[in-house]
Amino acid sequence: MLKTKGKKKSVIAHLRPIFFAFMSLAMGIWLAKLVVYDSIWYGIAFGILAGICLLGYALYYIFKKNKFQFFYKIRLHVIIIVISIMLGSGLYLITTAVYEVDFEPKENVTYGVSGVVDTNYIQTTNGTYFFISNVSVYTSTETINLERNMYIYLRHEDKKLTDAELKMILPGNHIFFSSIIKLTPVFGEGGLNSFAYKNNYQHTAYPVIDEMLVVEGEMSIMDSIREHIRGMYKDHMDERYAGLAFSVLIGDRTELAYDIADNFAISGIAHVVAVSGLNTAFIMMLLIWVLSKVRANRWLKLTIVIIVLLLYALLCDMTPSVVRASMMSIFLLIGNLFGKQSDKLNSISLSGIILLLFFPLYIFDLSFLLSYSGVFGIFLLYPIMQKAFAWLKWKPLVDSVAVTVAATIGSTPLITNSFEYFSVIGLLANLILVPLFGYAFMILFFITLVALIIPPVAYLLTLTQYGFWLVDKGAYLFAVVPYAAVYLPPTPEWSLVSYYVGCFTASRYCLVGDNTKIITTTLLFAVYVVAMFVPLFSGFLDYISINVGGST
Repeated sequence: MLKTKGKKKSVIAHLRPIFFAFMSLAMGIWLAKLVVYDSIWYGIAFGILAGICLLGYALYYIFKKNKFQFFYKIRLHVIIIVISIMLGSGLYLITTAVYEVDFEPKENVTYGVSGVVDTNYIQTTNGTYFFISNVSVYTSTETINLERNMYIYLRHEDKKLTDAELKMILPGNHIFFSSIIKLTPVFGEGGLNSFAYKNNYQHTAYPVIDEMLVVEGEMSIMDSIREHIRGMYKDHMDERYAGLAFSVLIGDRTELAYDIADNFAISGIAHVVAVSGLNTAFIMMLLIWVLSKVRANRWLKLTIVIIVLLLYALLCDMTPSVVRASMMSIFLLIGNLFGKQSDKLNSISLSGIILLLFFPLYIFDLSFLLSYSGVFGIFLLYPIMQKAFAWLKWKPLVDSVAVTVAATIGSTPLITNSFEYFSVIGLLANLILVPLFGYAFMILFFITLVALIIPPVAYLLTLTQYGFWLVDKGAYLFAVVPYAAVYLPPTPEWSLVSYYVGCFTASRYCLVGDNTKIITTTLLFAVYVVAMFVPLFSGFLDYISINVGGST
């Protein structure tokens, strides 16, 4: 569609098929997984349901409108949806064939292993893990070169490794050790291992760090920059907030204090330490503001923002969430460059299509799902929330509340299903703490960027601690509120589909009459609510039968 105003023209993107292609591609991957791992009846049931929906849509147009108009309007969407579902199913089947196990270790047999540390280490309560590449496994008779990485887990309960031990497992170092090896395939009897897929490994080893032989290697440029930033934060910030700063900037939770992680999770702001759209949005806002101040033209703005976001994605080790966020931001900027309006739904959908074409199993990764669900929630429901909170009068407050509520609506069902709890106080915590975090993050990013070029500027990192201190203490105050989080059992996957379809039908992107929209949206949300409360009601009945029945 082309709009004109005076002598200027702007192209307004309105290709909704891009969104349907993304949804259908994801649906095809998910459906193939159900058929392969559960039952072919899922595929048959889906086909019957799709046929009923298509027939109902056809009858609506045939009896209410001109039948030729129906065939004209629906043909493109049907073709795109069918092709995308078939493509998604095909990608899943191809991936299962590609990820065949190339080595099956024997139980209770110790193997020699060598490899190169490929990623930064992550420390948890009970151990430290990292991945090695260029893996070779040695037996008494042969050497087996693995095609994929290996997951290395160092156990050390209730203590962290020393700095000297951590230097042994820096990226680029060559390590040699003996250990039993367990097969942890991407596709196994327990279902799909999305963590193994995302990190490209199918074997796990459990060496003892004191028995490892280490040959110091050379780190890549990005690994060197990461370690340099880690060192800057440790030198100029308190240990507690150096770990928090490194986590929110890079997404590496190695030095993140356990109590901070717990408080952030209970208060519902754990997403701020997972590098995603929030980080890239703040970075893009900061860059555009600085470039506007120096009067850079739009082409220079676009070029600089693209370069910085790509470098940032590399710095964060190209995790799915930051890749998605960077791609979406770039598409939005390009859309704004070529027209006065860009279609945000298309931009995020296009980034999702590209990611799933190369990494189809990302659709089962929680960080990927949370990243997209939150952003989709904003794009679909933000205008509705703006109207709902217009009574607050002050526009910045209305916008902040609307964005937070929309993102919360988009991501809450997935969080509840994954962690089996609902953060009652999460909405209020996000409204207060996320803006504080945003300012602290932008100051941190700017100072870090300048300090990489002008080292003495690193002394200013001390100032960022005050912002992170406020976020930390605020999260603690929210977390200690009684019943800040309550238990909710997970719901079936099909109920989540019903919920998110309901979000779409409620949005301005669903072009149907108001009455039809209200009825359809209500029914879809009702399906989810019923599916959510059935397990609770069932558990309540079990509790009554055990306690009342047992007492009698």
